[in-house]
Amino acid sequence: MNAYTISRLAEDAGVSVHVVRDHVLRGLLHPTRRTESGYGIFDEQSLARLRFVRAAFEAGIGLDELTHLCRALDTNDRSDVTGCAQRLLAHVAARQATLSAIKAQLTELA
Repeated sequence: MNAYTISRLAEDAGVSVHVVRDHVLRGLLHPTRRTESGYGIFDEQSLARLRFVRAAFEAGIGLDELTHLCRALDTNDRSDVTGCAQRLLAHVAARQATLSAIKAQLTELA
């Protein structure tokens, strides 16, 4: 198992340390353990979640919705996870439709 400090987690995910700290404060990420001096240590699952959250955010999904999803995942509330996933799938489908329309218009221009 790989152990990540906050700076290594940020580097491997391609974000700043400030983004990781913000995500920890929002409840999107949680250290798996702490060192004797109180520093958070993260695991590979944290890195995967951070990468997912950033990709979803960059695709236009808001941090409030992502926070809701992560909290549902953390509490293992299957009905809430399902509801969040359905809302996010609808958002992704709408975004894809918008992007397809833009692509068609750009193709006509080219």
